[in-house]
Amino acid sequence: MTRKLRLGAFMRPISIHTAAWRYPGANPAANFDLEAIVGYARTLERGRFDAFFMADHLAVLNMPMEALKRSATVTSFEPFTLLSALAMVTERLGLIATASTTYNEPFHVARRFASLDHISKGRAGWNLVTSGNPHEAMNFGRDEHVEHATRYQRAREFYDVVTGLWDSFADDAFLRDVENGVFFDPDRLHVLNHAGEHLKVRGPLNIARPVQGWPVVVQAGASEAGRQLAAETAEVVFGSANNLADGQRFYADVKGRMKAIGRDPDHLKILP
Repeated sequence: MTRKLRLGAFMRPISIHTAAWRYPGANPAANFDLEAIVGYARTLERGRFDAFFMADHLAVLNMPMEALKRSATVTSFEPFTLLSALAMVTERLGLIATASTTYNEPFHVARRFASLDHISKGRAGWNLVTSGNPHEAMNFGRDEHVEHATRYQRAREFYDVVTGLWDSFADDAFLRDVENGVFFDPDRLHVLNHAGEHLKVRGPLNIARPVQGWPVVVQAGASEAGRQLAAETAEVVFGSANNLADGQRFYADVKGRMKAIGRDPDHLKILP
């Protein structure tokens, strides 16, 4: 049986490795060198990579200053700004951005990803995270990080709201009937009216339904709650294992959770 290998480049925005800027021949200023990043994206596309993955944090990384001062991951572009620019200079490369469900509102996230999906003609992906850096809390009016279980409960509800907002307009809602002056069909508009434990969002989203319907959803949770969230929401999962046996157990666990809730596990891709 022939299987297709999927390739995704883990960027932030040039590398996740903290010392990549010191590699011989590297550009130490590349994090904010748009021309250089465009070159990397085009190289990935020529190399048949499926996606450019933009990791992100909403605070400076909480590591000792002695280590932080040596790390190129201390700063980077805001993902949506960068990926929107890259959408204009690539044709096939998937563009995946990280967006936290803890320190964002679902309307913002739905709107940004819908926009990126239209700009890129259907190449957007959302890396759904709950935020692991406790310092992020301090940038959003909190003294302490939101408790782990609460973060994942909110994330699950957040996913339902975002995907519901993406469905605000039917695919055929926009008539653009110039002669009769009717731009869209009100019967093809859906008002979400979500009222849950953590979120209250009326809708509808003021953007046409994304090109893909829903942008690709990516998850990387490794905890019990994270694996369950991935099983319930994700199409791509980032996995990390110290050996083959651990990787196989993680693979089987997430796929088994999907099957238990009625999702087709064959539709999930797990990337090491």
